[in-house]
Amino acid sequence: MLGEEGLPVERVTMNADRELGQDEAESNPPKIYYLQIPSGKNRGPFWIWLPDYTADAITAWKRERPSQQRKLLDRKDREEVDYLFCFQDLRVGASFINGSVIPVLCKRAGVSIEDAKGKITGHRGRSARLTLLRKNGVSLDDLAEYAGHVNTRTIRRYARQDPIQLHQTIQAADDLSRIIEGVVDMQAAAQGLPALRWFIGYDADGEPMFCGNQVYVTCEHRLDCKRCGMFIGGEKARLLQEGANTLPITSKVPMTPIEKCVVNGDQEGVEACWAALRSVPTPQTPDVRLIFHPEGLSNLELEKLAELATGDALDTLRQALAAHEKQLEEAMQHKTGRSAVVGAQKKRVRFIQELLAGCERKRHEQESG
Repeated sequence: MLGEEGLPVERVTMNADRELGQDEAESNPPKIYYLQIPSGKNRGPFWIWLPDYTADAITAWKRERPSQQRKLLDRKDREEVDYLFCFQDLRVGASFINGSVIPVLCKRAGVSIEDAKGKITGHRGRSARLTLLRKNGVSLDDLAEYAGHVNTRTIRRYARQDPIQLHQTIQAADDLSRIIEGVVDMQAAAQGLPALRWFIGYDADGEPMFCGNQVYVTCEHRLDCKRCGMFIGGEKARLLQEGANTLPITSKVPMTPIEKCVVNGDQEGVEACWAALRSVPTPQTPDVRLIFHPEGLSNLELEKLAELATGDALDTLRQALAAHEKQLEEAMQHKTGRSAVVGAQKKRVRFIQELLAGCERKRHEQESG
């Protein structure tokens, strides 16, 4: 075996050894192992990746078998090699493994020595593993390289198509649902905070946008974000997309009525859905820790923040005030003083200023009391 650094691995430190206490070198074994496969019918020798439990099993067997056995001639390579399954300078034959070892293991595991395909043999394990890898999305080309085949024609006999998976794939493709992407914010999760962030697309400048609504699937405004308090944009969204401290996830969700209309090319239905959505309020932020876009909060949510009178609530109100003051300044550059937009924005700013003043008074009373 070789480790991930390309150096020989003579022994793998197993879990039991770590509990008993080994030296520092053995307490940090490699995470990836490779095993050399000799020349076959179609290609020369190559290295194959091993899962750690296989490396543990090889180490356990090396402990049990007699040591200092002589090397034996490999007729394919015409070289003296150290066979893994060797006992008292004799190779352990395939007939013994298939006729004795595997039946004993099946009996101990409480499983039948036969299945729908026939008797379980050592070679059948090769087919089972390749079939499992194909089921998990590994391409036939990659499977052929992994198994040492020169092309995908012969690999198809090993990596069988799972009929149940095939039917599930067809059903999923025919279903009125879509796959949404998101990430788990690992820093938030480590602090015990709500950590799901759902990707909702890109803005007009090509910048990513996310939604912090933990039950995003229940929101009727999906893909039509009205920038509520849980909207995530700017630097925070870019960090989430870069994925330095995130775990990517996907989820299958049913389509909203407007998404179904888009898929079916029903333009009239799309316009009707848009009109109906205008009367549907955006979801309220259930937790102050999920407020990423303070200027998107409704008046009711701002009032609830002021009632909390916490440090976080004060900071959020100040951020909302600063954002709306900036919007007012921009509106006054393009509109006259009598503009309805400017008037509404001034009213909003005064409203937040009053809430902020009341929140500061309440917080001061709490601290002095």
